[in-house]
Amino acid sequence: MTSLRAGVNAVFLEPGMGGLETYVLELIPALLEADPELRLTVVCNARGRELLAAQEWASAVELSTPRLTARGMRAMFELGPLGAIAGRRFDVLHSPALTAPLATRAANVVVLADTTWITVPDLGKGQAATVRLWQAVVPRVARRADRVIAISTASAGDVERHLRVPRERIDVIPLGYGTPQRVAPAPGVRERLGLGDGPIVLNVAMKKVHKNQLRLVQALPAVRAAVPGAQLVLPGARTPYEDELRAEAARLGLGGAVSFPGYVDDADLEGLYAEAAAFAFPSLNEGFGMPVLEAMARGVPVVAAAAGALPEVAGDAALLVDPSSTEELASATVRVLTDAPLRERLIAAGRERPARFTWDRTAAQTLDCWRRALASSSR
Repeated sequence: MTSLRAGVNAVFLEPGMGGLETYVLELIPALLEADPELRLTVVCNARGRELLAAQEWASAVELSTPRLTARGMRAMFELGPLGAIAGRRFDVLHSPALTAPLATRAANVVVLADTTWITVPDLGKGQAATVRLWQAVVPRVARRADRVIAISTASAGDVERHLRVPRERIDVIPLGYGTPQRVAPAPGVRERLGLGDGPIVLNVAMKKVHKNQLRLVQALPAVRAAVPGAQLVLPGARTPYEDELRAEAARLGLGGAVSFPGYVDDADLEGLYAEAAAFAFPSLNEGFGMPVLEAMARGVPVVAAAAGALPEVAGDAALLVDPSSTEELASATVRVLTDAPLRERLIAAGRERPARFTWDRTAAQTLDCWRRALASSSR
């Protein structure tokens, strides 16, 4: 039996991309472990190549780097020429980030993590062109793909409903629980990042409209009324939405109670998890929600939105709230901070929850999806 030749479309991958970066860096070694005969090529840009080449498993894959600079050129390459290259070189092409070639002789598999860009589009500065491209292209890509991967039952329903992809062509393949703890928490993180001494409510997510951090800021005065000194910490790269968050914090007179440490390295992020008294994740929609599982794995009690895929991912290991209700979010956060039995229950349940979501299982199900794509294609 000949080895499967697979290509991973990582044309847009760059360091600091959050969920997409985690997906690629965790899935590829799991695929190689699941099928040692797999011949895997990752098509990437120059910055993505640097990131991938630094991985322990890099020598086991081929890194292919077309000369792509501007993001617009990457999009055009992905939609057109990549399909021709894949048809010549791969049995199957796996595209993990919404967009893929519109036509290719390779079996064509695309991951559609969510449809937030339709239901809660972030049209802020720097985002409008990208969102409009997705809205124009992704429906066509999805309907032409041999198989579509949704990362939760909720996202599968959204793909079927909003993109009109037949349910029989959608495979639900949950993600692994995110990134395991690889480094020790950095000591003195409060002092170095300028944080106070009070309980930390942590949110680890890109600062985008659908992540709903504005509601967290608005809930904080009520939280601090019940838990004096409580503070909200929002690490991560600055985005235009952060300006709204800062303005709202100032309007509410929160001063240093809302902290924006910017991008933090792995050790400092682990330090923040170690210091956090609660993890709040009130997203308006999520295709999966890896940060919830990452927080649980680190023993941090979680408040999450009862929206999108979060209820199926969190199960009974989080306190679920209506993400449109500031009062409900504040009340749940206060409970997690002050109700010791509740905290203990959530921490215990949370530590068990991530074991249900492994990258090994994701890889095995992805290989099965590729085989279905090959079997159903006419190539």
